[in-house]
Amino acid sequence: MEMNRAMARLLSRINLEDITPDEVPSGFIRVAEAGWEIRPSGAHVLSALKSSPAGPFTDVVHEEYSVNGRGMMDYDLPAFGPERESKLLRRCVAYAISCLQHANELHSAVEISAYISLSYGGLNDDHLTANVTFCGNHPGVRPYAADLEDFAIESILKFQHPGEPPWSFKRSV
Repeated sequence: MEMNRAMARLLSRINLEDITPDEVPSGFIRVAEAGWEIRPSGAHVLSALKSSPAGPFTDVVHEEYSVNGRGMMDYDLPAFGPERESKLLRRCVAYAISCLQHANELHSAVEISAYISLSYGGLNDDHLTANVTFCGNHPGVRPYAADLEDFAIESILKFQHPGEPPWSFKRSV
């Protein structure tokens, strides 16, 4: 797991230990459950999102982050404040975990990473929004984010394999 300093501050205020699949909005669950595929270009894309955008792409990583990237649903959250921040980040992590768990089904040598970013926008730069995208680590291709500190105006988190909680869902028996 890698993050910039801004994301480290956010994560220090949020408990990710108890994230559940129930935190993923239903439309995003359908995307995760549809699984992944590898395009002829070598791009690893979420099957439910593969039809957009059509390109052209500068390389396989550009194709992946363009096709796989989505803003996180937030219309049901408070307009601002700690609750918005916490729920947005938790939703993003839950969605990323769901998608990465399905990426294992590809049995690809390319490791897929989730990139979660939170940043302020809107007319007064006071509206917190979130985005999640996925890219592979392709030999010889520049990564999506070589230095996370270069993302100065947003909080960014990168992680790969969902392993032990909080980066995988606890299984109930």
